[in-house]
Amino acid sequence: MKDDSASYFDSQEFIDLLDMYENMLSDGGSVYFDSMDIANIAEYYTLSGDLDKSDAAVEYGLNLHPSDPDILIAKASNLLLRGRKDEAAVIAESISDPDNQELLYLKGEIAIASDDPDTADAFFTQAVELSDHDPGMFNDIIVKFMDNRYFELCQKWLDMALVMSPDSRNFIELQADLYFDTGQSESAIEWYNHLLDEFAYDTYYWEQLGRIYYEKNDFPKAKECFEFIEAIEPENSQAHMMKAGCLFSMEEWNDAFKIYRSLLDKDKNSYTLLYYCGRCLYEQCIYDEALEYLNGSREMLMLDQDVPQELYTELYYVMASCHFKNGNTQQARTFLYEGLAIDPEDQDLQELAQQILPEEEAKLFITNKN
Repeated sequence: MKDDSASYFDSQEFIDLLDMYENMLSDGGSVYFDSMDIANIAEYYTLSGDLDKSDAAVEYGLNLHPSDPDILIAKASNLLLRGRKDEAAVIAESISDPDNQELLYLKGEIAIASDDPDTADAFFTQAVELSDHDPGMFNDIIVKFMDNRYFELCQKWLDMALVMSPDSRNFIELQADLYFDTGQSESAIEWYNHLLDEFAYDTYYWEQLGRIYYEKNDFPKAKECFEFIEAIEPENSQAHMMKAGCLFSMEEWNDAFKIYRSLLDKDKNSYTLLYYCGRCLYEQCIYDEALEYLNGSREMLMLDQDVPQELYTELYYVMASCHFKNGNTQQARTFLYEGLAIDPEDQDLQELAQQILPEEEAKLFITNKN
């Protein structure tokens, strides 16, 4: 089922098969299907993110073919996706088919879910050997180890895959992603650039490069990467946001504000965009207008129960500073105290307290909180 599954699901053969199955469901009838056909239908629904439909296909298939290995493997895979690894393991152990590559792959997945990567590696090795070293299975194994952060095993399998298929775009991309995930930025840059030499219009590679340069605080190079994405996809809002972040970090406040403001037109209730609009104006000493955006951000923040408290601290610092710069000392004190109530050890708020509060009050407050 793993061999060329994506291309098979796009084939007319599978489209006709799926239509026949769904028409049967809508008509309320009963049609005979081969066990592998049902297993493929179940896998298609799983890959499409519809586990309920996949489960229904599995149960229909088991009514037609009780104890069929391929359908049972599909059932166990769905249980594993639902976090029910013990039930999946019981089904896997009940299948007597030692040369079934899909069963061995499933056992490897169960081992990973049980935090046993070495056992998973052994099962995967057997599965690949039975598959005649199928590149699709190599891909699945590499991604599985990468997703679960078993990076050494991931590199081991990538080394084998790249020896087998040194020009594979897929494996080269996975190697670049592994370097990215493990913080090997220079190697990641080299491999993404290698991909861009041939696939210059793939925005994913530009985005990854941009993120690397951003993390390295090389904001001009990061901005250039996001500008390439904008040229390829003018409506890519994520690229606009990241470019604005580069400009913000470069203290190009007005240019950053223009981008944040244009994004806000499309997402008027974004407390993040409201905050950054206000912050850019604050840095340009446009305090009244900055407070309009910052007040809006605060209103939106209070509607979200999952907002980290440090976001409030940062917001209250800027709001207190705006009011202080405007000569509204009482308002400044109000937001200063709200921020300090959340994080009394915040250095920016401590320094602002020394500016806003009378000397003795500030000294007493800071002494007590430290």
